Amino acid sequence: MNNANSAPQASLSARALALIPKARILGLPGDPRLSPAQRTIFAEADELRRQLRPEELDHLSGNPRSAARLVGILQPEAEALVARARSQLLEEKPELIQPGGGLYPPFRAAACWRDLWQFLRCVLYGAASGIVDFTSPRGVQAMELLYQELHVPLGAMVRGLELLKQDTFTLCPIHQPTGETVVACFDHLIGSLRGFQANQQQGHPV
Repeated sequence: MNNANSAPQASLSARALALIPKARILGLPGDPRLSPAQRTIFAEADELRRQLRPEELDHLSGNPRSAARLVGILQPEAEALVARARSQLLEEKPELIQPGGGLYPPFRAAACWRDLWQFLRCVLYGAASGIVDFTSPRGVQAMELLYQELHVPLGAMVRGLELLKQDTFTLCPIHQPTGETVVACFDHLIGSLRGFQANQQQGHPV
C-alpha cells in the first residue's frame, strides 16, 4: 500500500520514502476488462482510500462474478473484522508486540493493522468488480520492496490476512454464492504475500 507500515517520517530511509507512492497494489483503475466508467470508480475510490458507495456498487453489480451486493454487506463491518483478526493474531503470537518482536515498537503494530484494513478494502474492490486478479504487478512489486526495506514480518501479515479472510467469510450469508468471489480475491492477495515470503527465504532479488 502507498502508506504501508508508515513509520514516523524521520525514521524512514530515502528508499522507503521513494517506494511508498509506488506501492499502489490496486490494478482495477487501469484494467481493460472494466468499462471506462468502472475504472474511474476504482481510481477515485482508491485515491481517497475509501469504501465503495451504494450507487457505485449498483453500477458494478452486473459484472460477471461480481459480489457487489455482498460487498455492501461487508464494508460496514470492516473495522470490526480487522479488530477481530488483530485480536486472534495476537492471541496466537503475543510475542509480536513485545520488545524484539516484529510488530514492536507500537507504531509498527499500528501500521500492520492499517495495512490489514487497506488490504480488506482492496479485496472488496476486487470482489465488487468480479475480477479476482485485481492487483497491479508493478504496485505489488513495489510493496514487496517496501516491505523488505521496512523489515515487515511477512509471516504475521500473511497470518493476519488468513484470519481476516476466515472472519469475513463467516459474515457471508449462505444464500450469497458470490462469497466465493470474495474468498478468491483474498486468496489472490495472500498468494502475493506468500510469494514475498518465498523470495525472502530463498534470497531471490525482486
